[in-house]
Amino acid sequence: MRAQSSVEATVSSTFNVLAWEIELAGARCIFLDTIIGELMQVIPADQRGWLLEGMHAVDLLSQHLTSLSAFAHRMSEDVPAEASAPVARAIADITLGVLADRMFTAFGGEEGGEGVTDPGDLDLF
Repeated sequence: MRAQSSVEATVSSTFNVLAWEIELAGARCIFLDTIIGELMQVIPADQRGWLLEGMHAVDLLSQHLTSLSAFAHRMSEDVPAEASAPVARAIADITLGVLADRMFTAFGGEEGGEGVTDPGDLDLF
């Protein structure tokens, strides 16, 4: 976890950074959907039902993320320019180190300046 500092960002940039991160998550959903689609070709037809359900769930998640990203982008455009918010505590709560570092840098923090003490865990099933 990142050490807390006094990083502050405009609410507009906060929504904008959030939107871009949501879009990145959406792109990963599209990648996952592609892999599941490729698996459909190699799994026997009588066993594809559960995989098809997974494809639908990933597609729904992708649509969900696209909608949230559009919402955040619109909010970034419509929020008053002078509004700002402290973001350091929220960034410190992010358990995925690369995400926390990317967001910290996007909000004007010095890249690598605070360091990530916990890069996050890779959950394997």
